Amino acid sequence: MSRLIWSMGFMGLALACALASWLHRPVELPPRAEEAAPPEPRAQALPSRPIPVTPRPSKPALQAQPEVRPGVAPTSGPDAERPARSRRTPPAQRLRLVTALRGTYTAPDDRRDAVLAELTASGESHDPWTEQARAALAQWHAQVEADVLPVQAEPPRCFAAGCVARVTFPDGDSFQESFRRTADLQLGEGTTHMQLPPERRASGEVVAAWLVLRPATP
Repeated sequence: MSRLIWSMGFMGLALACALASWLHRPVELPPRAEEAAPPEPRAQALPSRPIPVTPRPSKPALQAQPEVRPGVAPTSGPDAERPARSRRTPPAQRLRLVTALRGTYTAPDDRRDAVLAELTASGESHDPWTEQARAALAQWHAQVEADVLPVQAEPPRCFAAGCVARVTFPDGDSFQESFRRTADLQLGEGTTHMQLPPERRASGEVVAAWLVLRPATP
């Protein structure tokens, strides 16, 4: 009986010790949600890089085209093709004639009349250069008769700004053919010539004014 009591005492003591050691163990709590989930990495703003821009090729500059007036043949001569640094200086009478030619008019006849009026106002001239101008007008007349048809030409009149001759064509077709060839005429070194707007008659004839300008001075 006493052994049984002692055995039960030892067993109770052992259980008490085991229970005491279990109660002294630290209690592990479950991790919080904030601590369990690792913090999400924040996106860092990347430094902006300049976007390369490919320059577009520039358009070629447009060149200005010479104004073409109806009824006025393009002026030909050394001043049209001579470089600017080697061009000769035109006299004052010739400049006034060119100014009248480039004026603004409501009708081609007004342009012709203005140029002829400025030519006459410059005064008659018999200077040595007029001989070359008369020869150029005679060559012009001969060239038209050889390439187009015979035409009536009045004797030229010379003024300080240039020499002029009136030429009568039988019809508009022959005038147009002559007008088309005017710019290609070669009437001598230093000679500048032009054809003014024509006068159209009721008979069908066309009267044109041929003009050879006074040569420019060096």
